[in-house]
Amino acid sequence: MMRRMAGERRTMYSRLGFNFYDVFVLVFCAGFGLICFYPLWYCLVASVMPYEEYIQGGLMLWFKGFDLQYYIQIFGNQTYVNSLWISATKTVLATTLSVLVTSTMAYAASKSRIRGMKVINALVVFNLFFSGGLIPTYMLYQDLGLIGSYWVMVLPGALNITYYIIMRNYFSYSVPRELEEAALLDGCSEFSAFFRVVMPLSKSMLAAVALFIAVINWNDYYNYMMYIGNRTELQPFAWILRRMLTDKSMMNSIRNGAVSMGFELPPPMGLRMATIICAVIPIVVVYPFIQPYFTSGMTLGAVKE
Repeated sequence: MMRRMAGERRTMYSRLGFNFYDVFVLVFCAGFGLICFYPLWYCLVASVMPYEEYIQGGLMLWFKGFDLQYYIQIFGNQTYVNSLWISATKTVLATTLSVLVTSTMAYAASKSRIRGMKVINALVVFNLFFSGGLIPTYMLYQDLGLIGSYWVMVLPGALNITYYIIMRNYFSYSVPRELEEAALLDGCSEFSAFFRVVMPLSKSMLAAVALFIAVINWNDYYNYMMYIGNRTELQPFAWILRRMLTDKSMMNSIRNGAVSMGFELPPPMGLRMATIICAVIPIVVVYPFIQPYFTSGMTLGAVKE
């Protein structure tokens, strides 16, 4: 019976080039992709919909006109522009610092043959599950002079323990030790071998980790909320987005500012959707430049026969 069913499946595939399972997988993936894509599409359509279309309402499946007034209102507001600049700079600085510090420590920790390195690994991983808590962390930042400063959103994430584990395992098992030894025999120091041999071999891993860390930093407003709070000139764009979605006073101030610029009183939904798109676009724009490294870079500089 099983052989006959297998024979029928092979016959169907040989005649049509696909079978029921191929159709099911295609339909499922297409449906799931549309479900994931529609919220973003909805935000995009709503962010450029003319004012009169909002009055009519209805389901937003396609553009019913095209109007950039909400984006003009956003970028005409100094609070928005300043928050975008804060988010962009802190994301670049924090991501660069985190990748550099985490990768160098992970590379050192991957040398398990060094005495005491297993203890250091255990202590670092211990902090992944247990931390000092909010109050001790606040007191530590206060003693370091970070409370209320821009750097409290950059420096604390220098060592990312989650990606430290990923990097350590990658350096331990995926980077040929022979290449490191060859670099050392050629006169390279450990630092030089790391930056000139190991880093080029790890482009794919580092690119993926850098993107994930950048997304975390771009969307982070917790450090601002907990450790800065009262300095509006340092608020990141993620905090502005949160206030736009939850704080009526913030929404009213933006709408009144739009009226002072000569626009009609904009609907709250339009401003919210435009703010969401502004928060999503930077990561969407950066991703295509990093994506090729996800699959390449692993074999760069590898041993050739």
